[in-house]
Amino acid sequence: MVKDVRLEIAQINRILTDLLQTARPHPPEIRRSDLNTTVEHAVMLARQQALSKPIEITLKKDTNLPDLEHDSGQIHQVFLNLLLNSIQAIEGRGTITVEIGGREACAAITVTDTGRGIPPENLPNIFRPFFTTKGNGTGLGLSLARRIVEEHQGQIEVTSVVGEGTKFTVLLPILRPEAAVVA
Repeated sequence: MVKDVRLEIAQINRILTDLLQTARPHPPEIRRSDLNTTVEHAVMLARQQALSKPIEITLKKDTNLPDLEHDSGQIHQVFLNLLLNSIQAIEGRGTITVEIGGREACAAITVTDTGRGIPPENLPNIFRPFFTTKGNGTGLGLSLARRIVEEHQGQIEVTSVVGEGTKFTVLLPILRPEAAVVA
């Protein structure tokens, strides 16, 4: 009984946190730091969430990527959200691959899963606040992720094939205007 109550409290806490972050967003605190480390921390937490499932999460870091100007807490939140969505999309055995690299003047981070995929009719709506196909979802996670990425002057892309999986790509500029960077 206590376990069930704790799970419900965690669910309520997550919903309230999502609602508050949507209602009162705070601007990113931009600092130059290692994006590999930020993403790696999100991967480590996601692996803990997937311990009881036959899901393999791999991370391919880019050791040549220079330190990136970003709010590591917010970017961590983006990738943890994408990873948890991927875990929930996989029924049974599956894989999630996170790859960090570069594309033009941006860092490109992909999260690719072998989950059920997103139907084409839902793709245009996935970043809309409160849109969800999950019974216990708030529909705020991807909306928050997109807002955070855009506040970092980046963009988020998605491709998906039903029955094969989904790939999210987050592009973050390697260099931002100096006025926005906190020393």
